[in-house]
Amino acid sequence: MQVADEEEFIQKLGCKTDENLKVVSIFGNTGDGKSHTLNHTFFYGHEVFKTSPAQESCTVGVWAAYDPVRRIVVIDTEGLLGATANLGQRTRLLLKVLAISDIIIYRTRADRLHNDLFKFLSDASEAYLKHFTKELKATTARCGLDVPLSTLGPSVVIFHETVHTKLLGSDRPSEMPEKLLQERFRKLSRFPEAFCSIQYTGTRTYNPPTDFSGVLQTIEQQLNNNATRSPRPPGIIFKALKALSDRFNGEIADDQMAHSCFFPDEYFTCSCTCLSCG
Repeated sequence: MQVADEEEFIQKLGCKTDENLKVVSIFGNTGDGKSHTLNHTFFYGHEVFKTSPAQESCTVGVWAAYDPVRRIVVIDTEGLLGATANLGQRTRLLLKVLAISDIIIYRTRADRLHNDLFKFLSDASEAYLKHFTKELKATTARCGLDVPLSTLGPSVVIFHETVHTKLLGSDRPSEMPEKLLQERFRKLSRFPEAFCSIQYTGTRTYNPPTDFSGVLQTIEQQLNNNATRSPRPPGIIFKALKALSDRFNGEIADDQMAHSCFFPDEYFTCSCTCLSCG
């Protein structure tokens, strides 16, 4: 982590110590316009998060900004499927961000929803339940937090922008897009049980610019729902991320990389065998 302590975290964000906040993060393949989406959805088009027309990914690592209007911490992440060094560590970092988020946006500009979207969400769900719920409970006790950290994962908003194809469910008006998503998960034998909900928001861009009003409306509805995940002071957000970073911070060797799963167990467990472990 590039931030030393919670005071520096709060200072860099520019929020108040006692302000209760939620966390919104974005995921998706490299080049799908994640940074651009955050800038136009939450910051009126200002380039809070860097964008670039270059072939190389312009977002490396994780970046955060404070939206004072909605009282949220907005987190931009490095793209999936990009050419990057230390892929294991970077992929593991994505799950740490997911674990502290209240809402995650999965951004895709594919004309059709590809299997990698469903695979990423289901693998993230499995890893979250297997490795992170226990650690979040331990963090609550260890840090003496007044606000418990939810062991249920964030809400997911799939933001799907198409150009040449219809939006999901547009040719089946009697069925909700969310039902069609669940059918797709079942066909792939994938079950993203960790998430509070999975919602679909689509927009078809016949002529630029992209319309972000639909995804903003969906996110604001989720922000107003405190039934499962409540806003908390920025210090607690930092402590949770710091605890997860300290707990899961080992090196990942190239021969431990598993290409069949986004988040293999080797990312979160010790790879060595010693006398005490057997």
